[in-house]
Amino acid sequence: MRRGARNDQRFTGLTILAATTGLVLFLPPLLTAANTGGTVAGVPAVAAYLFCAWLVVIALVAVLVRRSG
Repeated sequence: MRRGARNDQRFTGLTILAATTGLVLFLPPLLTAANTGGTVAGVPAVAAYLFCAWLVVIALVAVLVRRSG
């Protein structure tokens, strides 16, 4: 197997991992758990959770793009 093919397979696997992480973070059970009615720094907890989950997915994709060259 060529070295480039192994890197392509790894990139594909990491991309699937990032997509799966995003999917899991936005599943209804986690959203329901964050919807407690409380606030975080004056922001509703569910909105803070959504923003942080979105930030995690963006960061994962940014790391993947940076590492892919």
